[in-house]
Amino acid sequence: MAPPNRRDVLQAGAALAAASLLPGCGQSDVPRAGEPGDGPPTMSGFLHGVASGDPLADRLMLWTRVTTESATDLVTVAWAVYEDAGLTRPVTGGDVVTDGERDFTVKVDVDGLQPGQAYWYQFAVGDALSPVGRGKTLPAGSPERVRLGVATCGDYSRGLWNAYARLAERDDIDLFLHLGDYIYETDRDAVRAHVPPIDVVTVDDYRARYASYRREPELQALHAAHPMIWVWDDHETVDGTWSGGADPNDHDPQIHGPIEVRQANALQAALEWLPIRSPDPATPERIYRNFAFGDLIDLFMLDTRRIGRDEVLPGNLGLGDFFTQSGDFADPGRQMLGAEQEQWLIDGLQGSAAHWRLLGNQVVMSPLKLLGAPAAAGASIFANPDQWDGYAPARDRLFDAIEQGGVDNIVVLTGDVHASIVFEVTRDPNNPLVYDPLTGRGVVAAEFVAPSISSAGDPQALGPDTSTGDLEDILLTRGGGALLAVNIHGRYFEGTRNGYLVVDVDRTRTQVEYWTVPTVTALTDEQSLDATFVVASGDPRVTQA
Repeated sequence: MAPPNRRDVLQAGAALAAASLLPGCGQSDVPRAGEPGDGPPTMSGFLHGVASGDPLADRLMLWTRVTTESATDLVTVAWAVYEDAGLTRPVTGGDVVTDGERDFTVKVDVDGLQPGQAYWYQFAVGDALSPVGRGKTLPAGSPERVRLGVATCGDYSRGLWNAYARLAERDDIDLFLHLGDYIYETDRDAVRAHVPPIDVVTVDDYRARYASYRREPELQALHAAHPMIWVWDDHETVDGTWSGGADPNDHDPQIHGPIEVRQANALQAALEWLPIRSPDPATPERIYRNFAFGDLIDLFMLDTRRIGRDEVLPGNLGLGDFFTQSGDFADPGRQMLGAEQEQWLIDGLQGSAAHWRLLGNQVVMSPLKLLGAPAAAGASIFANPDQWDGYAPARDRLFDAIEQGGVDNIVVLTGDVHASIVFEVTRDPNNPLVYDPLTGRGVVAAEFVAPSISSAGDPQALGPDTSTGDLEDILLTRGGGALLAVNIHGRYFEGTRNGYLVVDVDRTRTQVEYWTVPTVTALTDEQSLDATFVVASGDPRVTQA
């Protein structure tokens, strides 16, 4: 008989741990869908774990999925929420019905909770009991401190999820933000094979991809330990997606069908499989939304991909993606967020009374140049039209609103590029009349770009092509010194290690810790604190602690 694999061992351990908290082990009963044994005969449990998300001061979204062989049965799922890990002090509970129309996923928006409090929850169908999850509501009033984890870019095929496991183990964070690329739609077999082994296109394809990701013990542990606030990047749909299409290199209508259908399929699966609360049920594609941590933080989670983004422009120098801010790149109507989301963000920032304003942002906001010069000279050369550099008029409108509104204490948290980078965000980093790195004059915000969970891979294992082979990708993994020499507003660069951030916010400063793991090609419990940065309240400069 073959030895048990890693997943079986870890899941068996999780099941035993959960069983110690269940009825029959001296604990209070969990609400049941019916009497023991009356669940669907094809019921086989909760193989994809549990999750919580989108916490508010009085609400928490709970998630699970029922594993059943039936495609048609209606399944009644009981849920219960407790004040304690021992499940002895029940708070609330009820029943919810799911079926194949929603891929047997379950989402419950639990209200009437207390602010800033941890809760434990569990689901049941007949005798089948889910693992126990832990969630936490947002604080109200005037909290002194909040700690957030930040994760992004967890390509299953590129490496193991050691970073997810380390983030799951932390007991010093209130929740974690996921800045997108939670799944990858592509069929790339670098370290382990994607399931299914295809580029996903149909709604069932996307569901199967989420299901395979959610079978992994590291991700299950993370979701069971902490609530998540998520926004998509592009790989939740297809690489290079925008409001009206996608990168033609990654979506061929002759092969993949209409892009509108593929985007709708990706949206449906994401809303089924992730514990997100739609801010506007009439517009399910809207995922941009905000969260208040009392009067300490206003968090704005952006959608820079789908709802309003104009098409990415080709480079205008005849050298691949390289471009200058001229021609169509300078079109004053160019949109990154779309007019409605842009106004929502401007109104939110200018109207915020919180001590800090955090932006959950997919693509790099700061200028990132290959050749630097003052903007008026028109000689700066940019490499990546996919990020805010390719939408400079939209970025200028945002900066105008920040300056006109006197908005301060802004911290931007960014994913996407599989590298650790720190910026002082400024309009024109190469113009000494605009930006002074010594005094902080001209700094609009601080930006912290998170490393990937696994998508950067291990360079020593994957070779020089750590992403797509584009010059911009090679520079991001190998050319940090050169990039910082040109981009003098950059404060830190590391382009080869995977990991996550911990963001610690109090009334005096925001501190950002860069945690990395040594490898993603083998399991390890090692991690290291690579660097720590501080932004003082009232002073937008970034200093290394």
